Amino acid sequence: MSHLRMGSPCQDRLACAVLANGGLVAVVSDGAGSAPEGGGRRISSPCRPSSTGSGSLSRGRPVRSCSLPSRDAALHARDAVLARAVAEGEEAASYAATLLALVDTPDGGAALQIGDGVIVVGEEGEEWRWMFWPERGEYANTTRFLTDDDAADRVRVARLPGRPTDVAIMTDGLQSLALHYASESVHEPFFQGMFQPLHGSSGSGEVPALSASLEGFLSSERVRTRTDDDVSLILATRRSPAPPD
Repeated sequence: MSHLRMGSPCQDRLACAVLANGGLVAVVSDGAGSAPEGGGRRISSPCRPSSTGSGSLSRGRPVRSCSLPSRDAALHARDAVLARAVAEGEEAASYAATLLALVDTPDGGAALQIGDGVIVVGEEGEEWRWMFWPERGEYANTTRFLTDDDAADRVRVARLPGRPTDVAIMTDGLQSLALHYASESVHEPFFQGMFQPLHGSSGSGEVPALSASLEGFLSSERVRTRTDDDVSLILATRRSPAPPD
């Protein structure tokens, strides 16, 4: 979006993987606009966690296990970023970025977040809900970053409510479409429209055709008129496809 007009690299990154037990690990990060090393690339990834763990998601392989997100995990990631900055001879602020992560397993799940963006979960027949309301910084149009000195105090961690059937994680470029700010609630029509094709798909792991379709939507005029920021989105479902009529 904005990086295309300015000729700069996209500053979003995401990754997701299926666990061997059929769980899901998903992470997105948005580099600060002022951070020269905060860049990544936009990837849209609708995916269906495998009930057997045989499938894999974009750029990921099934892994045996994963600890639930915790403040320690976020601080471990922060230490890795700071070490990279030192190795490259850069200031920590050059790698400033938000972090949103979720792990969902048959034994339970949890999410963590620092900064803006949003994690939304849903259960069949229930209302969609956000895990953390997007965090703003001290000044307008700012947020918190993993590299902040007080990051340890700013990381928010929570267990998932039950075991959701649907999960969405996105960077802040899509917040205006996905959230209703006045009521601090989820804009359900957005998620119903996003998940409908995924609910009708079969198989496990990434669904390449839906990824391509979603990427086209995120790059469309309809979205670009609503946001000038980079956009990244992970959609995952455990629902079984509806039987044909």
